[in-house]
Amino acid sequence: MSSQRSLKEIVDVISTETGMGKEEIHQLINDKMEELGEFVTQLGAVHIVAREMGVDLSSEPPIQVQSTLSVNELVPELANVNLIGRIFRIYNLHNFKKKDGSDGVLQSVLVEDKTGRTRVVFWDQKVVELQENNCKVGDPIRILNGYTRVGRDESVEVHLGIRSQVQIRPSGIDDSVLPVFDSTSSKIKDIKGNEIDLSLNGKVTQKDDLLEFERSDGSKGVKQGLVLGDETGEIYVNFWNEKAHDVKDIGLGDIIEVVGLAAKVGLKGHLEMHSSKYTNVVKKEDSEDIIVKKGFVGSGTDIGAQLLPIAQITELSSLISTKGLIININPMHEFSRENESKGKVRDITISDNTGIIRVVLWDDKTQLINEDDVNKVISILNGFTRKGRYTDIEIHCGNQTRMAVESIDSNSENQYQFDFSNIKDITDDMNEAHIQGIVSDLSPIQDIKTKEDEIIQLRNLRVEDQSGTIRITCWRENIAKISDVSVGEGIEIYNASVKEDAGYGTELLINKNTIVKKSLNNSSNPQGFVSSLEVSPLKIDLEKITDIEDIKEGDEVSIQATVVKLIEKQFVYPLCPECKKKMKKENDSYSCANHGEKEKPLNRILFTFVANDGTGNINVLCAGKLAEIVLEMSADAAARMVEENESENAPYSYLKAKNFVNSELIISGKVNQNPYLKSLEIIANSIEKVRYAETTKNMVKQIHTE
Repeated sequence: MSSQRSLKEIVDVISTETGMGKEEIHQLINDKMEELGEFVTQLGAVHIVAREMGVDLSSEPPIQVQSTLSVNELVPELANVNLIGRIFRIYNLHNFKKKDGSDGVLQSVLVEDKTGRTRVVFWDQKVVELQENNCKVGDPIRILNGYTRVGRDESVEVHLGIRSQVQIRPSGIDDSVLPVFDSTSSKIKDIKGNEIDLSLNGKVTQKDDLLEFERSDGSKGVKQGLVLGDETGEIYVNFWNEKAHDVKDIGLGDIIEVVGLAAKVGLKGHLEMHSSKYTNVVKKEDSEDIIVKKGFVGSGTDIGAQLLPIAQITELSSLISTKGLIININPMHEFSRENESKGKVRDITISDNTGIIRVVLWDDKTQLINEDDVNKVISILNGFTRKGRYTDIEIHCGNQTRMAVESIDSNSENQYQFDFSNIKDITDDMNEAHIQGIVSDLSPIQDIKTKEDEIIQLRNLRVEDQSGTIRITCWRENIAKISDVSVGEGIEIYNASVKEDAGYGTELLINKNTIVKKSLNNSSNPQGFVSSLEVSPLKIDLEKITDIEDIKEGDEVSIQATVVKLIEKQFVYPLCPECKKKMKKENDSYSCANHGEKEKPLNRILFTFVANDGTGNINVLCAGKLAEIVLEMSADAAARMVEENESENAPYSYLKAKNFVNSELIISGKVNQNPYLKSLEIIANSIEKVRYAETTKNMVKQIHTE
């Protein structure tokens, strides 16, 4: 428009169309100003001169095409940017306070050419010029002398400064160089989930209650969610903060047009729309009814394919998505930033069947987790990886991160079951270990005096699994980590330090980074581990212990004796599931004399050892459930050991390596005559390791009662 031309530009137009020299034109301008005096400015005088000379200023002057950039050529920090395009979207005015306390206003439009789209931002007086031109969506636009900046969404924007000019519907533009304007809104079924500026036209089929929340700086925020549907499907739309108030009067069944929405893929695989400060909502009063196709639209992306196993999260400074079991939640902490705003942070630890990793939650994300969420599953989309304070890598969850917490399904436990080390495989050359087992012993808290005369606390426990037992030490404040642990409970220990102790061999140390939690299923091994704690305490008085030399056939006895020999022979016997008689194995099949071939036998452990109490020797037969307890392994697990080692004596070697020989036991059972050995033997029904503390108490009790 002519009001946008400078004096120089108008003089150039008059000179071009009349052939008059520029000095002569300036003289005419001065004459007109002298004639009209204070009633006219220099710019006003040149318009009068042009009109009197028949020059039409309603047309635009030719622009140097070579100075015009395409959208795809825009890069940050450019000056003197000229751009030609078509207005694709017009956003609302935004009023704000400047640093000097004065009022400011900005408005932006989305401009597109055949190479892409870019946001053009107008400030203060330039907003007035935009408004005066009565621009609308679909209008051609020319931007002169703009400059580029990086926007909040990391895209390149064009901003208009004092020297910048805007021309709406300018002449001299070949319309064919601009994209064809399409005023139709997107269909819900066509949304992919990565769009940043969409327009939807649909019917409101659901409206949630207004949700209020508190930000990390203490300020309040609100969210209004509703479901919008069209003839292709439904989608959830979130309106945040001031945009939530824009839909306050929107109700069920209303048809609305919403422009300026961003699409994201939700954690459940469905698409979601989110408002921004540029979102506009218009209620379509006279619009035709929309027959909504019920059902939320899915995404074109396989969410499961995006979720990395924890062990594969190795690259720093990258966006990742994962899913795991929450095994630890630390308290939330508040802090002050350099700008004096308040922040919040808390960290959790998650695991899957490949590993564990620390996750740091910032600000609003801290409120999505509470202390009751241990043993629940968390999904994380777009977490950011950083080097941790104590680990090589950890995940940080901020504004760009999406999270969801859900209770675990018993059918899904295995995929989050961490692959713990067998206790027997822990060696002193390892830095740390992760174990799962059953607490077999727990000492009282002891006060220890250091060389510096400081009194510190110490507590020990022992944990056993299907492969062995190990001693674990806790010092100082780390004792609190085992405060709710009890003997007989399943326990999981992560990040324990491994150390070599001269008195106990390899042991573990619980440090400040160690995580201690009760097992999810209270079992130390899903493959059939049987704890020695499953033996009921005998609590036998010493006077009831029988000397071996006094044993007779048919007696029910209890002896306290030392294992002096373990008989080396077959330990695991395949039995017929129906008649419980021994089966023969031929190749890979089993057959029973009475019931023929069976796909799978009933495995049973049976072994014999020799015990001595100082008065004599006796054979002890250990079978069935008791044998599993002593071996600390189920019969099926023992059968697998035989197959894997290709040796029927593998359980013998295993039990011997556990120092079963030379162990002191209290053995109860019935005395029979062994027809093959022509000697007495005990058919054991219970076996307990001698606990010297209990034995001492019984001895003292006996002394005081005699």
